[in-house]
Amino acid sequence: MDKSTVKPTLLCYLNGMPDVESQYPVLAAINRRGKINLEIIVYKKLMRKEPRLQAAFEDFGCIPKLGSKLEMKLAFFRAINRCDAILTIADPNRDTTTRSQRSWYAKLIEKPTIFLQHGAYQVGVNAGYEATPLSYYSQKLLLWEQLDPLQTVIAVNSYNRAEAVGFTKKSVLPIKAWSEDFLEWRAGYARCLLVCQSFRWGGGRFEKSDVDNFYNLVSDLANRNPDLGIIIRSHRGKVRKNHKQHDKELERRHSNVIFSRQYSGPMKGASIQDALSLCDAMISPSSTTVLDCIYSGKPAAVFDEGLSIFSELNQINTVSDIEAFLEDPNQNLLMDRLVNRFGQLEENLERAAELIEQFMLEI
Repeated sequence: MDKSTVKPTLLCYLNGMPDVESQYPVLAAINRRGKINLEIIVYKKLMRKEPRLQAAFEDFGCIPKLGSKLEMKLAFFRAINRCDAILTIADPNRDTTTRSQRSWYAKLIEKPTIFLQHGAYQVGVNAGYEATPLSYYSQKLLLWEQLDPLQTVIAVNSYNRAEAVGFTKKSVLPIKAWSEDFLEWRAGYARCLLVCQSFRWGGGRFEKSDVDNFYNLVSDLANRNPDLGIIIRSHRGKVRKNHKQHDKELERRHSNVIFSRQYSGPMKGASIQDALSLCDAMISPSSTTVLDCIYSGKPAAVFDEGLSIFSELNQINTVSDIEAFLEDPNQNLLMDRLVNRFGQLEENLERAAELIEQFMLEI
């Protein structure tokens, strides 16, 4: 068979929801275009944990194969051998996941990989927590923004492999169905604010004092604004030791505060998009949740961490800052600035798909 008539195959593993949210929208765009073959493998356990996924995959007309734990972590050699390239959100040179064996093998056999940015503030992309700039293994880097030529996070030898495609994360799940009791709680407040935190990170970004200050701020906000519903969501709704007791105390003291937890409570299993569907605005650290909110058509503000990534938005230090943000008449203008900066989502997905196709057809 003439090799020029055979479509190249792109392999992608969907290990968890971060992979689905970040990579599946791009894969769906590639699938619609029909220029390359896709081999998508989704972790069987994830399908059980998130029952909405099956219908979502069917709606997009791009249904992955199911992969067992063995296939996802160890029995991956044949899939990697037969593909022409791999789409990943973890570059093989900095894969800290439990599935890093796949990255090791891809490097061993010199299999091409395409790196897709998945975080607005991400180590190795625009957060330089490493001692030296990151030299990427991936032969193509798809980033949400154009790199500053003077940046020092990505090594010079990787700089010319990067292209800006804009924001490419898209919710694929239908909005969650809520219990009547929870909907009654939400109906009791004319406005609702989503407040996110990311205290899983330590070692320089968040310390104990940051945790204490956050909960004191939310408590003061709840006291001063009893007519405001407040939903608090940790990173992906996970409960951790350094804020578990704070959660319980805040919940006990304030009836207008509720928590979005992954494994318990009235918002069990909710995604960030589910939480946003209930709220009128959001406050978050500098993270992808900011863009999730803006692209859902709702205003966002950021806690003042001294970071410049979302300098356009209201910077939050005090309860007064939050109250001013909620009444700020310029929110639509600020939202437009962010969308102009990160691009129109559907156009971004098409651009990413086209660049991946070009890469695949040239290797």
